[in-house]
Amino acid sequence: MSSSKKIGKKFLSVLSSAALAASCLALVPTAPALAVEAAGESSYIFHDTFESGTDNWSARGSCNAAVSSNATYKGSKALYLSGRTAAWNGGQKSLSTTTFVPGRSYAFSACFANLTGSDPTEFKLTLQYSLNGTASYDKIAQTFANRGEFVQLYNAEYTIPAGASDLVLVVETTEETCDFYVDEIIAAPAGTKIDGPTSKVVISKGPRRGDIDLDGDITVLDLIELKRGMIRGFINKTAETNADIDQSGVIDEDDVSALQSYLVGAITEFPVVNNHLSMKDFTDKVKNTIVEKEPDSANRSKNGVTYGQIQKKSYYSTTCNRQKDVNILLPPNYDPNKQYPVMYIMHGYYEGIDRMLTKGNAEMHTREMIGNAIAEGAAKEMICVFPDVFSSPTLRACTGMDETNNQAYDNFINDLTKDLMPYMEKNYSILTGKDNTAITGFSMGGRESLLIGMKRPDLFGYIGAICPAPGVTGSFNWSSDNQPYFLMITGGSDDTVVYDNPKNYHNNFDKNGVPHIWHYVNGGYHGDNCIRAHLYNFFRIAFQN
Repeated sequence: MSSSKKIGKKFLSVLSSAALAASCLALVPTAPALAVEAAGESSYIFHDTFESGTDNWSARGSCNAAVSSNATYKGSKALYLSGRTAAWNGGQKSLSTTTFVPGRSYAFSACFANLTGSDPTEFKLTLQYSLNGTASYDKIAQTFANRGEFVQLYNAEYTIPAGASDLVLVVETTEETCDFYVDEIIAAPAGTKIDGPTSKVVISKGPRRGDIDLDGDITVLDLIELKRGMIRGFINKTAETNADIDQSGVIDEDDVSALQSYLVGAITEFPVVNNHLSMKDFTDKVKNTIVEKEPDSANRSKNGVTYGQIQKKSYYSTTCNRQKDVNILLPPNYDPNKQYPVMYIMHGYYEGIDRMLTKGNAEMHTREMIGNAIAEGAAKEMICVFPDVFSSPTLRACTGMDETNNQAYDNFINDLTKDLMPYMEKNYSILTGKDNTAITGFSMGGRESLLIGMKRPDLFGYIGAICPAPGVTGSFNWSSDNQPYFLMITGGSDDTVVYDNPKNYHNNFDKNGVPHIWHYVNGGYHGDNCIRAHLYNFFRIAFQN
């Protein structure tokens, strides 16, 4: 059987895991694994074949690592990773910085396969390392494979990050928790040619209702996968999203009925159920989840958690007649073929785009906080945007705390809606509308989030304010048919800058009967500890209605 021959056909996805595994026991190709000369092999730094043991590979996280002969790419044995409960569970091997010198490049290759997981499965070869005392993770190679096929992950010239220590080579998946096999793991000098198997897969172009088997078409096979998934679980998150055909938030017989009607031509478009809770009902639902302060662990980098990439960008602001800088924090494993909700997070007076992300009274660890929340399943995957709030057409930066500068901050509503939001829609894969857009801010940024939220409830469904500055005017209310889904105001007992002003805003909304969360932080000052406590809660609530 050649390495490219697929085991079984698409309908096998409805078979049991045991039956499928049994059909794949002889997954051994006749082609040699490596099309390199003997001299090339002799130059390998290591070549793990697992013929005589695990070759110093061990389990990572709550899984098991053992040698198995059930599926191999070459030879009679491979490393088998089983009992995985998270995507980052897999195999790991420590690398010496004497051999793998930071700042230098090397070739890495590994061959992966799964017999019982999703079809296809995306595998990842990762380098875990420490940099300045912080655990970091870097992709070496990543690709998909059809179930029952081996695929090579290969990078001919991967550079170990300069200054890195505690190097660990990791084999894992990006999303699925299936058992998998890995064979022929090789490290070699940069540029070494290492041949391996390929897998011709059809990748879903992101969420598409009804395409549950992720082949790009909607057929009776999707109906089979829908019924199977309702009983045994879906192959991955994208398939589960696509299975919620009426977008009710629950996958049930209504989805089966809608798909059947579509397949026989009774309907040409899928129905949509609007099941949003009212502002009052949603606030009542989440109020008991609010904590006064975040746990210390929320701000720490954790082993096995992938964190998002920070991109420093600029866009032309027609409001300000100049280029403006912005920080954009992408979700872990950002995929341009998927769409994400967006949260805008705004700084205060005299501050800049780094303040709410990395540089506060001390260091801010917003990247770690949202990454940990997503990894726990407590927060939705989202894009966080950290803009330059100061929006004067004549001044480049704040020059004083006066009415002229106040107006420049208040002018951000125009820069946001006319310039920044269109820039985000053009350059990133985002979901739009109030269901998918949140806004919050600190101090003057909190003043702006309240002003903007009251003026544009059509755009922002989730509104927050942290120690908001004085100066918010308006009705402190919304019409019943144009309310946001959620409002949260945070104040601190030790705030000696805006004092009780956040509570005044809370009282104004309270008098008008507006459902909201008043979040009071004992010991909270006008700075980081109120910001962290607010964001910890706000990240977990946004986009959940």
